[in-house]
Amino acid sequence: MTPLRNTILFFVGDAPFFVSHRLNLVEGAIAAGYEAVVACPASPAVATIEACGARWVEWKIDRSGMAIMAEIRTFTSAFHIARSTAPAVIHAIALKCILYAGIASRILGIPIVGAVSGLGYVYTGATTRSKAMLRRLINRFMNLGLNRRDASFIFQNRDDARMVQFARLDKATIYMIGGSGVDLGAIPMHPHPADSTTIVGLPARLLRDKGVYEFVEAATQIRDRGHNARFILIGDPDPINPTSVTPAELDAWVADGAIEWRPYTRDIASMLAALHIVALPSYREGFPKTIIDASAAGRASVTSDVPGCRDAIIDGVTGLLSPAKDAAALANTLERLILDRDRCVAMGKAARQHAEAFFDIRDVTMRHLEIYRETENRRR
Repeated sequence: MTPLRNTILFFVGDAPFFVSHRLNLVEGAIAAGYEAVVACPASPAVATIEACGARWVEWKIDRSGMAIMAEIRTFTSAFHIARSTAPAVIHAIALKCILYAGIASRILGIPIVGAVSGLGYVYTGATTRSKAMLRRLINRFMNLGLNRRDASFIFQNRDDARMVQFARLDKATIYMIGGSGVDLGAIPMHPHPADSTTIVGLPARLLRDKGVYEFVEAATQIRDRGHNARFILIGDPDPINPTSVTPAELDAWVADGAIEWRPYTRDIASMLAALHIVALPSYREGFPKTIIDASAAGRASVTSDVPGCRDAIIDGVTGLLSPAKDAAALANTLERLILDRDRCVAMGKAARQHAEAFFDIRDVTMRHLEIYRETENRRR
């Protein structure tokens, strides 16, 4: 199939996530002379996508759905969108989008780049019989659609890159890019708050897998030890996610007094400037933007010693690692920085230098454009 235009077609399952993590790719593609089309579900965030110059096409996809007829409709819609757009390259983000776009692109002869920002439920956690069956099925379809020379994968850490072995994608090309990048100008480094009270924040969706429950328990332990610290949850519950905290739980935590809560804000720079420490006791990440943004802001991070999180910091230099799912260990690790403001500030300065060296969004965007061209050339 010959491309009608010099177009990049993005398949996206969550428009707000795309705006917060990948909008730079649309801007970079347009600046490089491509047209950009974004296929994703309807959302208020679509207005931001269109304001950047991209064309939006509605694509209905249920990120957690498994109803057979609905999934067939999702794939059929992806096929028709790809055929009518006839792009030079497809960029599909997250596993489900990669799966459907991969099969459609193979049928249509369109090169594809798949961005894996985390392996998710199917490949992680305890393996049940139903999960094992689902994993085998997904691996088979992934191999069918994506085991080819004009398919590329972008992984954010080497643990997740094992997916190519699971699905036997020996013909595809693998790239590593550590995270989504950060606009270093939009998130500058401000001095730490002079207040003697240490402020610790967890900026993330309020999910169990982000370590929210451990954060609340650690805050309670720090309070009981008599330390002068405030703990703030920054973000919103996700009602469609089965691991989301409930509004009742959130209200109870705030009423207890161990933590404070702030809803999600797009003013990330101001939010980070008000903190001394950023905590992300997540169970697993692709490459956490929370830590990237914290590094840009010059804030030390305390995060879990798990894939993705451990890749985002230099332990003992830009932050500290702590065992996952262990509130007591998290409290002890946070206590080390709460009691040593000088070390906290020094780690923040090192984190900013690390962000400037490795997380600049301009470099990340240019690398993606190179991958688009390389993938398209392999098709030719």
